[in-house]
Amino acid sequence: MRILVVNDLLQGGGVEKLMYDLVMRFHDEHEMTILTDKMDPEFADIYPENVGYLYQMEKDYPKGRTKLERKLIARTRYKRESALKAKIESMKFDVLLCMKESWIMMMAMTYGSYIPKRIAWVHTDYTKSYYTRDWYGNEENEVKFMQKFHHVICVSQMILDSIKSVIGDPGNLLLRYNPLDANEIIEKSLEPVEDIKRTEKPLFVTVGRLNYQKGFDILLEVCNLLNQEGYQYELWIVGGGENWNNYQVQHDLENQIFRYHLDNVFLLGHRKNPHKYVKQADWFLSSSRYEGFSFVSQEAAIIGKPLVLTECAGVMELLKTRDNGIVMENSFAGIYLGMKQALEHPEMAQEYVKRMDIPDPYFYGEGRMKAIEELFTSDAMGGE
Repeated sequence: MRILVVNDLLQGGGVEKLMYDLVMRFHDEHEMTILTDKMDPEFADIYPENVGYLYQMEKDYPKGRTKLERKLIARTRYKRESALKAKIESMKFDVLLCMKESWIMMMAMTYGSYIPKRIAWVHTDYTKSYYTRDWYGNEENEVKFMQKFHHVICVSQMILDSIKSVIGDPGNLLLRYNPLDANEIIEKSLEPVEDIKRTEKPLFVTVGRLNYQKGFDILLEVCNLLNQEGYQYELWIVGGGENWNNYQVQHDLENQIFRYHLDNVFLLGHRKNPHKYVKQADWFLSSSRYEGFSFVSQEAAIIGKPLVLTECAGVMELLKTRDNGIVMENSFAGIYLGMKQALEHPEMAQEYVKRMDIPDPYFYGEGRMKAIEELFTSDAMGGE
């Protein structure tokens, strides 16, 4: 079976981790090819030789200062994309996997509309961030476009419900949780941390790209207040900045830390193995404004850490009940009260861990993977 996997990026956050896990799981059984928007020169360092790689462009096209320049650039781009489309059609793929919503769906259909089985993912809570309207113009257009796919996978029940409530039901929505290799996560968490030493102070660890979605700006405001009130703790933020906004969020966070003298907050940057840092934590913390179903929160639960989470999609599917962790209102006050509760009641940390009903590792890995693979040959359209 030949499978075309479409995404804007080769590496980045949780979606790219999902893409990697799917490709690595299936590349020996199926002929896998990845298509991204821009070429990533590190492809050969990430994926094995039997995984193909295509891309729309090697780098961003110039803007063009004059009308003639813009016309020539548009013609060059058209020729490039037409040649790529012809090449993909000649490869006769059997399955199309589109890893994200929005314009990535449009990109996937541009090159893969002929492919017999088409599957797409949605990772965004439409009630919190309905950014896809900028691409489709209105709800009706987006529903019609989603219907071009046989299945649209929602990574949590809240994501599925949010799509229905905001744009309507395209009739092909499915709930499928992202696969996780629990054994690998636990193994990596046991690696030693040598680049930073934790103190005896209570330690919060959070993981995520330094962007608006993750709410780190609010988190640092909360840390400033907690410090003023004399609370003793440390916070490690594991994650790098994003080059498409010229690392602006990273710079803003660095300025906040400097302005408030947050000597107990550490931006550790991107780490290939974030699990070992989470393992050091007394509490795993998520301050996200919105999520699909956070990879890192699930991974922290697998590692055996108590969870302090803002109320986002997937949180209650992970915790099952509010008695199994600290669920915070998605606001400055909510995060403040949640962190304060953790600091004032450290005895509850292990109690929360004991209450968590963590399934067998098979459930996270092979069980979830098989539920996705079954869709490759399913004749049915969508349906819950």
